[in-house]
Amino acid sequence: MNEYSALGSADEKLTQEAAGVAVSWALAGELTHQQSDQLIVGDHLSSHSWMGEADWLHRWERNLRDALANATDSEERRQLVAAATDTALRAMQSHMYFELDQAGWLGPDPGYQRVCASLHRIIATGHPTAP
Repeated sequence: MNEYSALGSADEKLTQEAAGVAVSWALAGELTHQQSDQLIVGDHLSSHSWMGEADWLHRWERNLRDALANATDSEERRQLVAAATDTALRAMQSHMYFELDQAGWLGPDPGYQRVCASLHRIIATGHPTAP
């Protein structure tokens, strides 16, 4: 995703898979508190950086909800859902990749491992199941 990053293709696949789960959660309904906590994946050394990521997550979810709420007919809705989903997926993957890359600047240190573990927990939780 970034030519200056030390991350590899496995890291990109990890962020892509976790982002897919995140989007599926948001499409299934408003994120729960537990889901929101899981999606704050950064290795935060201060409450200020944690709050910044929480704010980003809130805006990401709100933008997706707003885009989905504006559709009127079924064809427009299908196109809007597809476009909004693609945009949300790219934004979430980019965000997760950034957080992983930031944590990994010093190599496979504990911060990088913590972010990887967060992404693996998101994937393990999985996509929502139909009622």
